[in-house]
Amino acid sequence: MKTLMNGIVVMMMVVATTAAQAQVKAISFAQLPKNAQSFISKHYSEKNVSYITEESEFLSSAEYEVRLKDGKEIDFDSKGQWKEVDGKKKAIPAAIIPAPVVAYVKKSFPENDIVKISRSSRRYEIELSNGLDLEFDKKGNFLRIDD
Repeated sequence: MKTLMNGIVVMMMVVATTAAQAQVKAISFAQLPKNAQSFISKHYSEKNVSYITEESEFLSSAEYEVRLKDGKEIDFDSKGQWKEVDGKKKAIPAAIIPAPVVAYVKKSFPENDIVKISRSSRRYEIELSNGLDLEFDKKGNFLRIDD
């Protein structure tokens, strides 16, 4: 009986370990969701794409990472909506940033560019060229400076 229980525990550990591993594979631009393709074409150009990876985990939706030739990174969810745009210390397109966020940064930090933005269901987080991190609610209202 003890051997049977040990065998079951080992099998459960093997299954759990296998299921927890993410599968990452390179894909082509055409394999990205249409929303992600449109976003890249509008703000960066397909010609600037260095590579694209799709990451899928057991029981979760796929996510996509696009790396541009100049090092910038864009992360998309399974529906092709951007989750994060990282300019790697260079300004990101103002057109993707909510207008209230742009206005706040221009007023409060006029010498700085927004070099990174990420969004969740409740907020936006941005990084300025001086390294300062700011948080805004979903409507673009300033919440706080994040250390």
